[in-house]
Amino acid sequence: MCIGSGSRRLMFMMIVMMILISGCYGQGSDESDYAGSVTEEVREVQKIDYVQVPYTQLLYTKTSPEFTWEFRSIERLDPDIQQLYDDSVNMAPGGWVLKETDQEIYILVSGGQLPSAQGFRIASVKMAREQTGNEKDHLYITLASQEDDGTEGYPGQASVTSLVNIPKSGLPDGAVIHGVSMTGVD
Repeated sequence: MCIGSGSRRLMFMMIVMMILISGCYGQGSDESDYAGSVTEEVREVQKIDYVQVPYTQLLYTKTSPEFTWEFRSIERLDPDIQQLYDDSVNMAPGGWVLKETDQEIYILVSGGQLPSAQGFRIASVKMAREQTGNEKDHLYITLASQEDDGTEGYPGQASVTSLVNIPKSGLPDGAVIHGVSMTGVD
């Protein structure tokens, strides 16, 4: 869930008002220290600056018991990476780092089981510009649904996956990927 800056300010102000109101009514002598300690804990919500991370989609695959359909942006892929991808095409929805080299990071992006004509496109890949707190070393992938004309007549459902590579030079300074969050396709 994404909260806009106007909503964050409103939420912050509501919390402050609740704390102030709770401190004004029914305050006994031993509750005054508690109200003071609560107000010290309230912090302004930090605005996080995200940067787009460059990536290249190498493979886009639909796999089911009845068919396999694949789009390749490259003719040949390193056999180790190809095997890791092939072994992972039935993963639950999400994103996983398959392999990391000195120059690149290979990530499997899974939309899970979808109707054969349904697929996804990667809308964005981003990280926090400043690597601090909960945002440290975390990659955020947003998917958008799309109809795949090439598989519209195919039966049933298929596992829809994509293999992307990210150049390490495209990451914010000092960032490494320790977690991947994905949103966008149900």
